[in-house]
Amino acid sequence: MNPRTTLAAVAVLISAVACGGPSAEQAAPTSDAPSTTSTAPQVGPSRGGPLDGVDPCTLLTKAEAERVTGAQTAEPVVEQLGSARVCNFSPQQALLGVGVRTTSGLAQVQSNGNVVQELVIGRHQAKQAVGATGSCGIFIGVTESSRVDVVLNSGSPDEDPCPAAMRVAELVEPRLP
Repeated sequence: MNPRTTLAAVAVLISAVACGGPSAEQAAPTSDAPSTTSTAPQVGPSRGGPLDGVDPCTLLTKAEAERVTGAQTAEPVVEQLGSARVCNFSPQQALLGVGVRTTSGLAQVQSNGNVVQELVIGRHQAKQAVGATGSCGIFIGVTESSRVDVVLNSGSPDEDPCPAAMRVAELVEPRLP
């Protein structure tokens, strides 16, 4: 899968589960940390919560991403994707994004046809959504109106990206307020 197609697939998964009301499908809940704040300018709307101004590229290092998904083809880059500031990593056979949302909490994660389940990662409530395109999103709640999204697209609908996405989420979670 080429990088543009993969990015589009990740954007679709993030958009499909990121907006709207509560999820229609819910299951029972089953470090060398970089700084979690940045002087980078705020992009997009915010409610001034604990994630306000957080650079998503401070939540996961390139070396950590490489340990989970393999060598990166480029340096991580931050871009605005909907209401999220996303740090995009570029593994050779996948696409990985770590996004900060300051205006959407876990209640805004919808199934929209994806399988969504509730879970706990460390000290945070979270949801996992599996997309039909080989994507897995792990959404970690920080406050009622903020969360961090970890989305991994394996590049293949036949490969389960959720174990690797969960490893990334477990690296990110201790760095969250």
